Amino acid sequence: MLRYLAIALALGLAACGQQAPQQSDEKQTASATAAHNASRPSIGPAGAAGISTPLPMSVEAVRAAAAGLTATEVQDQVEGQPFTAIALSSGAEEVFRIYPTADGANIHAISTKSPNVRGPTEDIVGVTTFAVAPIDDVRFCVADLVAGEAGFACSTAEDGRFWRIYRLPDGAEPAASFEEIEPDLLHEATLAEMRWIAPRVTVALN
Repeated sequence: MLRYLAIALALGLAACGQQAPQQSDEKQTASATAAHNASRPSIGPAGAAGISTPLPMSVEAVRAAAAGLTATEVQDQVEGQPFTAIALSSGAEEVFRIYPTADGANIHAISTKSPNVRGPTEDIVGVTTFAVAPIDDVRFCVADLVAGEAGFACSTAEDGRFWRIYRLPDGAEPAASFEEIEPDLLHEATLAEMRWIAPRVTVALN
């Protein structure tokens, strides 16, 4: 009997010894995952890529604020009108694009279409659907075209700082208004872009 108890205790201790490294590994994995997520570029109502104010629209100013990302000037256009934007890249991938104010002096908006950027509720471009969007974040929505396809854009209000832009499922027809989009199509719509709008520059009057 004593021999049986000794064997049982030995097996129990051995089992405990085997579990300890596993728990340690799990903690290390969770810690590594948390650190990796924290290091990912992010965007939200407070800003993007570490930028939270309407900085001067210059590579030098952007580079100083967006640590760890490469800033370069790129040529862009809106409705056929060319302008100079700034791309923020991580390695070979562009993760943000910065757009200027009408006079080209300051940052107006920062946009991302990268799945490696995280939104305020862990939103991921190409993965997250409108069905899981926080209600308070999408109170104001307008129908829009997304790369020529049917979609819509949502924020907290017409002058919201942070916008989620969704693409409707393949084959969906563009709608004249957000209210005309079928509920089933809305829920299946996929996040295509996230955009932060910078506060307006305040000009001091003498």
